[in-house]
Amino acid sequence: MERSLRTTLIDALALLGGRGIKAAVIGGLAVSLRGQPRMTVDVDLVVLADVEQALALVCELESTPFLPLFEGVEEVVSRSFILPLRHRSTGVRVDLAIGMSGFERQAVERATAVDLGGTAVPVVTPVDLLVMKAIAGRPRDEDDMRSIIATQGEALDWNACLELGRHLGEAIDIDIVSRLQAARR
Repeated sequence: MERSLRTTLIDALALLGGRGIKAAVIGGLAVSLRGQPRMTVDVDLVVLADVEQALALVCELESTPFLPLFEGVEEVVSRSFILPLRHRSTGVRVDLAIGMSGFERQAVERATAVDLGGTAVPVVTPVDLLVMKAIAGRPRDEDDMRSIIATQGEALDWNACLELGRHLGEAIDIDIVSRLQAARR
């Protein structure tokens, strides 16, 4: 992993942990850690916080390694449930997805530690990451799904993946199972 991404990730987890906010790595970094390494330029985390906590964090950023990505970031937090930040020294963007759904909250709770050069980093499970990628459904996500499936091989709990995809798909009216099965083929 590139040094600037690693520094940014560790600083973000320290910032959140220091405020009692649980988080887990998602996005491209999670794919690199659970699947095959791939290029990414940002750090994506899902956090167990509500909008009020995220807005309070914005007010506390002055004394941290982070700053809001742009002026008026509070509106994005309130409307989109994402807190976009930039690391002051590395310049790397960090997107904190506020875990509003039960699935996101469970994904953070199920996350397992991955050793990143002596630092334990919480990363969503391969099953949760696959379902997240199936929901997003972009071409990059399809590639990511195939990478995770190929890397995890027999260790992947495919039944749990399909079950989670079925339940979540019914709740949000997306055929997640078909997307998962297509990636597996």
